Amino acid sequence: MKPAEEFAMPSTEELKSLEAWGHLFPIILKAGRTTHLEPEGLGEEEAAEAKAALEESDKTEERFRALNEDSPMPGLETAWLSRVVGDTQQYNTAAGGTQTYAVNVIKSLRWPGAVTVSKGGVYTSVYVGYGIKKGDSSYFPTEPPMVQQDPLDQSEMPEPTPLQAPEEPPEPDTDAEKNKEEGEEEDE
Repeated sequence: MKPAEEFAMPSTEELKSLEAWGHLFPIILKAGRTTHLEPEGLGEEEAAEAKAALEESDKTEERFRALNEDSPMPGLETAWLSRVVGDTQQYNTAAGGTQTYAVNVIKSLRWPGAVTVSKGGVYTSVYVGYGIKKGDSSYFPTEPPMVQQDPLDQSEMPEPTPLQAPEEPPEPDTDAEKNKEEGEEEDE
């Protein structure tokens, strides 16, 4: 790895293509590391054979390869999404050039949560995820719980402490009815 002598940051239009983007860090192997360990407790010749067999079963890839060279996700054409968001209008600058306020967004489909954004020659990469590749045999996200039903509307209730006492109907005169019934019994 050596720095380029006359590097110029690509424009927003050039960064739309996945060919303009490359990997900076080595890939993560199936063992969870970026390199294979030397086998211990073996002779020199046996250790070389064991390491060669390990490298054959879990191959590394070139470090600075372009994103379009990555193997596509199953059922898709690519492993990355590239978008330009924001104001894509070209504006004249005081220095005589042009400038845009658009942002390039590169999103990984293999590693959910891995995003790289670039604007005006500055870029940053962010990963917010669980460290599990999509499509990996250990990738089984849990289903969210069911959304609860809305509660039933309650019927309207009278005010528990009203400012004015409500008018209550008079109680029925039970004594008059009782006397009336007694009078009928005596007539018989």
